[in-house]
Amino acid sequence: MSNELAMKVLQWQSEGRVGVSSATMASIALGMDKNFYHEWFNPPWDPADLTRCMKLVEAIPEIRDHFPVIAEKCPKFAPILAHWDELIAMVKREWAAGNRAPETYARMKQLLGEA
Repeated sequence: MSNELAMKVLQWQSEGRVGVSSATMASIALGMDKNFYHEWFNPPWDPADLTRCMKLVEAIPEIRDHFPVIAEKCPKFAPILAHWDELIAMVKREWAAGNRAPETYARMKQLLGEA
């Protein structure tokens, strides 16, 4: 774990909305075996969760370098990370058009094996 990354994560925590899935990404990137925000690691379950994850990666782009480790430590996250660019483009398009993201939600459920 680099001190620089740790400082960036602390700054992000203090400024933004943190959820279990975005904290999962940050915790694993920091080399932690437990989520600093909650008891377990979890992927995003809906577009709001995905957006918090997106904001983390926008704030700390090097989190992306940790996608393989995140997928390994939290296998449920793997399909989301494998389709990251697709999902982010989709959710941005839907948020820009209104305050709902039903296509993104449906695609996430499909990727998570819940559809």
